[in-house]
Amino acid sequence: MRAAGHLCVVQTTILANAIDLASNPVRAKTYRNMIAAAEVAFTMCEAVWASERIPEDMELADAVDDFCSYMLKNLRDEDERDSGQPMKLPHWFARGMPSGTSDQKP
Repeated sequence: MRAAGHLCVVQTTILANAIDLASNPVRAKTYRNMIAAAEVAFTMCEAVWASERIPEDMELADAVDDFCSYMLKNLRDEDERDSGQPMKLPHWFARGMPSGTSDQKP
């Protein structure tokens, strides 16, 4: 059930983010590849992967925030600009991590 909830919220966030980007011509041009069908399909496949690996002790909202903040380039760019640091891939959905682990890092 958590996986389905994660996918629903991530999908809605991707759609809302694409609408927001498309409504601003400068941002639409900058991030146009991100809102293309192929990129959205790739991101949703990654969302399926991640949804099966949410650590048991992680809140669903935190999992969605981790995923979207990293996978949606405009959000990652904003976070990196604000922090002055490159964002790291959240360890729980990195490839090679066993499903549902939170205490191991790749």
